[in-house]
Amino acid sequence: MSEFGVRHVVYHLCASEMWHELFEVVSDVKWLLARAQMEPLGLVVDLEHAAGFPCCPHQRVLRLMGQALRMDLQELQHDYRSVPSQLVARLLGYEAQGGEVQGLLAKLREWKGPLPQGW
Repeated sequence: MSEFGVRHVVYHLCASEMWHELFEVVSDVKWLLARAQMEPLGLVVDLEHAAGFPCCPHQRVLRLMGQALRMDLQELQHDYRSVPSQLVARLLGYEAQGGEVQGLLAKLREWKGPLPQGW
C-alpha cells in the first residue's frame, strides 16, 4: 500500500461505509505499524474518526483501540513499534466481551513479522 493509501484509507472506507473492509485494515498489524510510523497521532485520529460512525458495527472495538493508543501516545511517538504490545496490554480486560476483541488480540499476539519500512 502506498503512503497515501496508508494515510487516507480509513477516511475513504468510512465515507463508503465499507465497515468490513475498514475493520480488516485497522486490525492489520502491518497497517497499524505503518500508520504509527508515519504519524502516531494520525493513527489515533483515524481510529477515533471511524469510531464516530454510529452505523459502524465495529464502533465499540474501534473506540477501544483509539482510547488505548491515545493513552500511550507519548510512547508511540518515541517508538511506533510498540503499537501491538500497547494494544494487547490495554485490551486484555475486554477479551471476554466479544469476538472482535479476541480476534484482534490474537492477531497482535501472533505478530512476528518484519517492520513495515517502505510498505
